[in-house]
Amino acid sequence: MIKKKVPVKVTLKTTMEQDGQQETFAFEEDGEFIALNDKYYLRYLEHQNGQTTPVQFRLDDGEVHIHRQGATETWLVFDPSQPTITRYRTAYGIMQLQVVTSRLERDLDPAVPAGRLSLSYRLRGGGQEIGSYQIELHFTA
Repeated sequence: MIKKKVPVKVTLKTTMEQDGQQETFAFEEDGEFIALNDKYYLRYLEHQNGQTTPVQFRLDDGEVHIHRQGATETWLVFDPSQPTITRYRTAYGIMQLQVVTSRLERDLDPAVPAGRLSLSYRLRGGGQEIGSYQIELHFTA
């Protein structure tokens, strides 16, 4: 097992559209890039509205995983070749969601480390469209 941790600066911009309303969140955080058994992870703590949420991206070749743990827990898998199913844990119980990824562009240089991720996806739940989302992520040592 080869494990390498490197401190990085993370810049993230998320645009969400739900019920005709659009919101954009942008922030910079300190994080760490982890290389473990030929898999690459990006971890950081997101500070928003007085809350701190641990976030982890797993940057695979064909797909990307995001795990967020806070008041709600989210585990999303983005695969442009097919929709994926995930569970979204809320205070009211667990919802099953479908993730439809329309764009996934990943640029990664593990040697630096530095990278860029551009994602567009839609969430569906209970047979209805919940919203559409764009994520622009950049990180560098």
